[in-house]
Amino acid sequence: MGLFFYKSMKRFLSITTLSLVALTAAAQFYTTQERAGAIRFFNRPAERREIILPTIDGYTLYKADFHMHTIYSDGDVTPRQRVREAWHDGLDIIAITDHLEIRTYEKFMLKALAPYSQGGEPFKYEHAGIANKKNKEYPVMADLNAGYDEAVYYAEREKLPIMIVRGTEIWRDTKNIGEFNALFLEDINAICHKDLFESFRRVKEQGGLIMHNHPGYTRTTSEIAEGEQARAYSEGWIDGVEAVNSTTLYTGIISRCIDRGLFMTANTDAHKPTSHDWPAGGEFFRTMTFIMAKSCTERDIKEALKAGRTIGYTAGNLFGEEKHLSAFINEAVTCRVVSKNKKTGEIVYSLTNCCSVPFTLCRGASIHRLKPFTTLNFTLKNGAEPKFKVDNMWHRDEQHPTIIIAVDEKK
Repeated sequence: MGLFFYKSMKRFLSITTLSLVALTAAAQFYTTQERAGAIRFFNRPAERREIILPTIDGYTLYKADFHMHTIYSDGDVTPRQRVREAWHDGLDIIAITDHLEIRTYEKFMLKALAPYSQGGEPFKYEHAGIANKKNKEYPVMADLNAGYDEAVYYAEREKLPIMIVRGTEIWRDTKNIGEFNALFLEDINAICHKDLFESFRRVKEQGGLIMHNHPGYTRTTSEIAEGEQARAYSEGWIDGVEAVNSTTLYTGIISRCIDRGLFMTANTDAHKPTSHDWPAGGEFFRTMTFIMAKSCTERDIKEALKAGRTIGYTAGNLFGEEKHLSAFINEAVTCRVVSKNKKTGEIVYSLTNCCSVPFTLCRGASIHRLKPFTTLNFTLKNGAEPKFKVDNMWHRDEQHPTIIIAVDEKK
């Protein structure tokens, strides 16, 4: 026991001594702060997660999230925090889409503002969804552009290069009608109306786009519901559909978008801080949409969406048209021949992943994970070409595309 106690104390004293030396060194290092009456032991600079993506057919891939909420509806963070998160998470474009009708946090804001109301009493709270039952048109309960204005102000003040799209989520009966994001608006207040299609008309009047959100939410199917939802599609009001919401893929939506000429997106629908669902430094980054566009301007982003040049991303998986997925992997992966054996017909290929997205390559019973910025060698017999089923890519009907990776003859 005595020997154990001695060794334990010796170890404790050694650790304590090292800690004191470290603290002393830190205190000596920050002499300027010490003279000011304070000691700062470290200062962590703001860091951005850079997501490296290929260029496809001359288009840059911009990273976007078109669906998120703040305290201006039923989210838990401020608009400026959404901008800050987007920059840290590596995004280029965001749309803060607070609900048009349901604005849960307004009652807390009104309570805080009670001293400024007439007689010192809080304003009576009625969100627009309830007020709609009493009025022909939605009463504008607050300036619905305020969240957007705050986000833009903060991005400009902090010089954060984030495009902020003015948008809102139009809420109706989720089971029978659905929820829709109106994007690229000029004035959110102006689209308020109890009639869904009048609201849609006002969105289009402003040059906006309409996206059908989480089509399987609160339902047992993501098929188009009868009634107003079917009418929205048949009359051509819908421009795009959210194929991925948070980490949920609605597999039938990929075919719907391809067949109907609609853009598809993948979005977080964030209500909590994004770090709650996508911790920093993890293997995967947050759900987002890759947009193939000429530049990061509203005109070019809208043009790319209308043309359907998008790829969805979540948890290391990619979703979209097969032609876009094939172009993505062929631009992201460099393939070269290392050696050929004329007698056996064996060819050794070297594949290097030059982007931030992994690829799960399957050939027969063999499965290989080509991680970001790594190289794998494959030996194929009988002069076979590098042809793989890519299991973390998804297109029509839950299928994984089989893609030939082009050999780079120059390397």
